[in-house]
Amino acid sequence: MLDSVIQKYIDEARRDACDTTGNTGTLTGGGLVLVAFGIVLSIGTGNPILAIFVMIVLALAGLAWTGVKAPPLKLDPLQILAPMGGAGNLPAGYLVHPLAWKAGLPEYVKGVPERRMRMAVELCRKHPGAVTDLLRLVERSERWVADVKPGKDFSPEGREAEVVRFAAHLIDEQVRKVARAAA
Repeated sequence: MLDSVIQKYIDEARRDACDTTGNTGTLTGGGLVLVAFGIVLSIGTGNPILAIFVMIVLALAGLAWTGVKAPPLKLDPLQILAPMGGAGNLPAGYLVHPLAWKAGLPEYVKGVPERRMRMAVELCRKHPGAVTDLLRLVERSERWVADVKPGKDFSPEGREAEVVRFAAHLIDEQVRKVARAAA
């Protein structure tokens, strides 16, 4: 269900993308110049058919050149899921979902360090909250492990394992509390 909603927002964003390069004004100006040129050519040659033909050929050439040289339309990926509250409000499991990565998640997690992303990916299937909540949980767990220094392995890999272990424990506690409250 959520996949179809995300796909709908992606499609709408592509459909609603507007051209901000100013080509509309350029085309209007070019059209006015061609009309003036056609009038001058028609009066100068006395042959309005030739003037219309030359105007059409020049207009088609100008449109073709504009179409070839126009930059592709750019979407603001962070705005694709804005109606849902943004990519950070997706369920945590969507951190590894390909459709979420098409809908602006790469831009949302751009500032997140790689090691934190690795840990979040490891925990995303268990976490009951949103992507934002998961990233905050991993960050808090990192700070706790840095302060308390549990375990015996002080290598970066050992610290990561401790962070994942501690964050998984917090997730399990959260799930138990929610289950007790729901029962």
